[in-house]
Amino acid sequence: MRPFRLPDAHLPSAANGWTCRACFTPWPCAEAAEHLSPSPCSCGQTTYWEKRGPRNWHPGKRCYTPEQGVAARVADAAKGLAPRYPPSHFYPPKPARVRRQSPPIPKHWPTGPGDIRPGTWTWIKPGGLHPGWGDIHHLAMVTAVGDWCDVWLVLDGTVHQVRADRMLLDPPRTERPRWWNWTVADHLAHRADRGPAQACASVQLGLFEAPAPV
Repeated sequence: MRPFRLPDAHLPSAANGWTCRACFTPWPCAEAAEHLSPSPCSCGQTTYWEKRGPRNWHPGKRCYTPEQGVAARVADAAKGLAPRYPPSHFYPPKPARVRRQSPPIPKHWPTGPGDIRPGTWTWIKPGGLHPGWGDIHHLAMVTAVGDWCDVWLVLDGTVHQVRADRMLLDPPRTERPRWWNWTVADHLAHRADRGPAQACASVQLGLFEAPAPV
């Protein structure tokens, strides 16, 4: 079954001349193209918009200056809007974050409202991470549950803490019940309403401990 969204593995690598990260061919590759809608930029370059998400890309050189990018962010802030960047994704530098290999947790599919636990895959909503990671959705695995969840980011293996109300469930590929549209915070509130909340201590350290030397 084809993926619903553009797989993060097939995002472009601008550092390698706008090639696919997985296919190593000019981007968009065949896998990415079916999830994108081309659109011309005022500079004449073809841009690409994600069909089922907010992301967009402007391959090649930027058609604006860094000063214009800053001005766009200031204008949005003055209007009270969430950060929106020019098509080339003019993001501020990323702060240092720990990078880890994928944690060895079995994938958990929630079986009902409130069933959120380590191993649950979520989409972090735009604005859930530092702006250096972009104003886009990011796929992540939950490794500890709470008002602020510990997550492992698929895109680059970095570890973050994200507010529960900034995360949505990763939808299954079949018909989904209404509670699949809830945020993780909604699930935790539902669980709290049904009884005392079960504390879930962070399991990051245990998951990512270095193996004992042989």
